[in-house]
Order: sequence, then structure tokens, then C-alpha cells
Amino acid sequence: MASNPRVSVVIPTYRRPELLQRAVRSVLAQTFSSLEVVIVDDNGSGRPQQTRTQRLLTETFDDPRIRYIINHGEGGGSGARNTGIHHATAPYIAFLDDDEDWEPEKLEMQVALLDSAAPDVGVIDAGFLDHKADGRIRTVRPKMQGWILERLLRKTGGRAPKLSTLLCRREVFDTVGAFDTSLPAREDYDLYIRIARHFRFESVMKPLANKRSDAEQRITGDINNFIEGFEGVYRKIIPDLRTRPKTHATYLLKHAEILALGGQREAARQKYLQAFRLWWFNPRLFPYGLRILRKP
Repeated sequence: MASNPRVSVVIPTYRRPELLQRAVRSVLAQTFSSLEVVIVDDNGSGRPQQTRTQRLLTETFDDPRIRYIINHGEGGGSGARNTGIHHATAPYIAFLDDDEDWEPEKLEMQVALLDSAAPDVGVIDAGFLDHKADGRIRTVRPKMQGWILERLLRKTGGRAPKLSTLLCRREVFDTVGAFDTSLPAREDYDLYIRIARHFRFESVMKPLANKRSDAEQRITGDINNFIEGFEGVYRKIIPDLRTRPKTHATYLLKHAEILALGGQREAARQKYLQAFRLWWFNPRLFPYGLRILRKP
């Protein structure tokens, strides 16, 4: 274990030991070395995938900064990340998905910015490179900085923060709590909203992470889980939305679109009508209506 690391890097992993190795290598190759790598194995103790993951890590890496933890709880990726937060020892915490990786200067640049930031800055974001399956690479830069709660709630354009690009103060989690394991999806969005009520976000505009859309084993979200996550977050932010009718209307349109994609047409129409009543002059009503109200 590293002695008094300044950054704890939490990597949850599940059934992807080969991809995990790439992620870990990118952390160990950081130009900023005062770190620990907290790998949380969510495969379940003694199962073949857990045994294989532990063996590959042992055979591939010999670095005292790596800590390997088997997650005995529940809660999917959120539960694994919470386990990582619990075991992290550093004042700064970063997250990395096991199928993504970082550019070498990622932590160095973010730590420098967070070290010099005011105490109300709780998070440093960064850009990333989106590697498409057809070989194209898209550069995605941060769009939300400062007090971003309003922009998160309406989220009608611009990229929201992304877990694998963030560096957070530990005080953030002491203040707002960790990931909500009751949400099957959108748990990261829920966390950003809770953070944004108390802390500012700042960014390094340079792309410092790699989203590997070409990874064959990349897990895509289940639409029913996404619908349930959308509804769960909606219940939590209703107090915020009730004082912002236009933002509320826009959120309902997005909610309706997700319901329509999941085949829940009548529920989608009801959300659409609710959005219409809240803000009948919303310019997004027509384009969303074409997608939501058309017959399947």
C-alpha cells in the first residue's frame, strides 16, 4: 500500500479482467505518482471471474500502490464504488471505469488545479476522447463549470460531468453522501446534482481520459433500468423542479421520450401533456412530440 497517497483511484470491475488491465496500466503510468489504486471486484468471492481477475492482477502488476478488494455487498456498480470510497485513504478521490483509461498527465493537471482552488470547489472535471468503433475519435470537452445545479436540472445541451474524468475532494462525499444504490441507472447524475447544491465544479479543458466505445465487452444500459433510474431521480428532485416550471417541463419531455423508447406509450403521453401544461410555449414541444406521440 502506498504511504499517505494524495489521490485514491477507485476502479470497480465486473467480468472484464482483460480490459481492467489496460485501465490499471493507465493509472500506474500517471506522471503524478502519489496515489493508490483501489480495485473493487464485484464478481463475488470465489466465483470464476473473481478468481481470474485476481490472478491476472497478481501476474501482471507488482506495485504496492494497488489494493484489491472483493465487494461482498450489493448495489451493482454504485455499491462497488461506495466500497471503494469507504476504503480510500487519500484526501482526493478519482473514479475510473474498468473499460476506460487515462492520459498520463490526467491526475497531475487536476491535482494542481484542485490544490489552488477555493474550498467551495469540490470537483475538477476534464475532457475526454471518445473512440468510436469505426476508428473515428471525437474530442469532448467540459461544458458545465461553476455552480452548475441549474444546468444539470435542465440538461438540454452540453455534456454533463463524467465519472471517469472527475477528481473530487473527500469532503464532497462527507457532505452529500455516496452513490444511491437504490437507483438502477442515472446514479451518477443523481450524485452530480447533490454535489452541485454544495460545491462548484471546475475543469481542465484538455481531453485527459479515453472512452473506449470500441470495447467489445462494453456494457450497455437496459432501457427498463434507465426508465426506473429516471423516475427515481425525478422523485428526488421534484422539490427543485416545482420552483422551476420551465426546467420541470423540459425534464418531463426527456422523461416522456425515455418512456416512449421503452414502449410505455401511454405513460409517455401523460408526461408530455404534463410538460405542455407547465410551459405550453416550450420550443421543444414540437420536436419531442414527433418522437413521443407518433404511433409505434
